[in-house]
Amino acid sequence: MILEGTFKDKFLLLTFIVLFSYSATAISAEGGPCKDYGECDEFKYSLNDFESLQRGASTYINYCYGCHSLKYSRWGRVASDLQIPEDIFFENLVFDKSIKSGDLMIGAMPSEESANWFGVTPPDLTLVSRYKGDDWIYSYLRAYYEDSSKQYGVNNLVYPGTAMPNVLLELQGNQRLVCKNIPVVAPNGGEKRDPNGNTIMQEKCGFLEVENGTGKLTKEEFDSLIYDLTNFLVYVGEPIKATRERIGWYVVFYFLIFTALSLLLYREFHKDYNKN
Repeated sequence: MILEGTFKDKFLLLTFIVLFSYSATAISAEGGPCKDYGECDEFKYSLNDFESLQRGASTYINYCYGCHSLKYSRWGRVASDLQIPEDIFFENLVFDKSIKSGDLMIGAMPSEESANWFGVTPPDLTLVSRYKGDDWIYSYLRAYYEDSSKQYGVNNLVYPGTAMPNVLLELQGNQRLVCKNIPVVAPNGGEKRDPNGNTIMQEKCGFLEVENGTGKLTKEEFDSLIYDLTNFLVYVGEPIKATRERIGWYVVFYFLIFTALSLLLYREFHKDYNKN
């Protein structure tokens, strides 16, 4: 009986470890706290949506790459993974014609000058989705607001005091912090009401609102653009992520079948053991 319990415990432990390990890797790195923004907005990446990844790459190279390198990525690898013909990719997205397919995506901005301009050297963003989280990136890029007390006239609810200017301002428009009247929450989670049944309201500040007509894109279009950009950064952080997750299901299935067959074999072995 001791042998039986020990053997079963080992199999159960092995199965638990395999399932837990896969579920842990399948989930992206949790985004850090979003500070004054509150809970980070949920982001669900789609690494098989190549049109989204292509749009995200275009946005990154046109608006972000001037300051932020992707020094662990190569131009040719990105073009291949995103299913963009290399000649089209280099013609439209690579502005330095001396760059070769196998070159790393290192920006041209000198680190010393950039530190003087921004107060800090703009970081490389190859792994930003790994250590910040995709939820954090998606929320951060949509949380800029006007703040005249800052050097570049903007601040960010997710990363207060950020040194990065809002490079997407012309697309999003002027976003400000506003106050709104919202219902008071009752202890039971519903709306608090007065004796006459009217909802009790209170003024609360800190809401983000874009001034109408100041941006080239609508709110929905801008959110879609940020989705594509974040999706691209998730891909850059781990180019084989989609493949790893797909193969992972086969690995889990294999271990489940292996465990079932091993248990059946053990039962037969146990029968012979008891006979002897």
